[in-house]
This record gives sequence, C-alpha cells and structure tokens, in this order.
Amino acid sequence: MTTDDWQDVLGDGLAVNLEIPAATCAHHATSDNAAAHLLDAIAVLEDGAQNHTKDDLSPELQRLELKVDLLIDLASSLLSDRIPEPVCLRISSEGLVLPARVLESDSDRIQLYPSQWLAQPLVLELGTVRQRGDACGASWRSPDPELRDALGRWVFRMHRREVARRRMRER
Repeated sequence: MTTDDWQDVLGDGLAVNLEIPAATCAHHATSDNAAAHLLDAIAVLEDGAQNHTKDDLSPELQRLELKVDLLIDLASSLLSDRIPEPVCLRISSEGLVLPARVLESDSDRIQLYPSQWLAQPLVLELGTVRQRGDACGASWRSPDPELRDALGRWVFRMHRREVARRRMRER
C-alpha cells in the first residue's frame, strides 16, 4: 500500500504507518474540540516527559508523577478488555487506510487509541469508505481546521518517533 494509491483519502500531506488499536464503533464521535484537546494533551504529557529528567524534579513532584502514572496504569488495565486489537494502518490529517476486515463499507465512525498508555479512544467520523483490494480507506468527515491541525501534529510526532527508531537500529 503506497501513499500514491490512497492520495484521494490521505491527501498530499505527511502520512505515517502505525500499529495501534482501532475498530469501528457505534459510539458518538468525539467532538472536534475534545478530540483536538485530547491529542494536544497527549503531546504535552509525552513530550514534557522527554524535556526533563527525574533529577530535575523535586522529590514531591517525583512522587506525584509516580502516583499519576500508577493511576493511569490502573485505569488502563481495568479497561484493557474494551480496547480493540492493534491493526496496521496508514494515517494522515486527512484520513486513514487500514485492512478491509476492520472497516466495513457502511462504517461511519472509527475509534482509535492514539496513546499506548491511555485507554481513552478518539472516535472520529468517516466520510465515504473506499475499498481497494484488501484495504479500505476513508477521509475524516470533520472539516474543523483545529482538529485537522491536531491530527497533523500527532501524525508528525508519530513520524518523528519512527524516524528516531530507525536511526537507533542503524547504529
């Protein structure tokens, strides 16, 4: 599956291959504002952790951080049976492409789990589902520029991580 094959779904911008939990769902879509907020909050938490070391924090903040980590782990473990299996997909700020077995042609919403440590799904509305071979793709239905920008930043972060992983393997 190349980006050129799915340019009508993924657009001209950056697209990244990921393996994350994803499945169709009947839940109400996450509002554009809430979805953008969730993606931005994940970015702050993940990137903020990289900008300081444990030595930079006071002992009180270190304990608080550990307590929050434990609470998140506990909540995630309690909800783990509700999280769908990870699937390989290609995603951009414009849409996504994934195996046809995951996305039926009449699907209009998909739940994605954008962070491995958070059991909070991001439910996005899909436009028309297109099937090509054993893959399906759909553009995001939301025209909200704030959500598209947040998705674009998240895709960029995931791409940057993948590039860093490849560089580490090459060493």
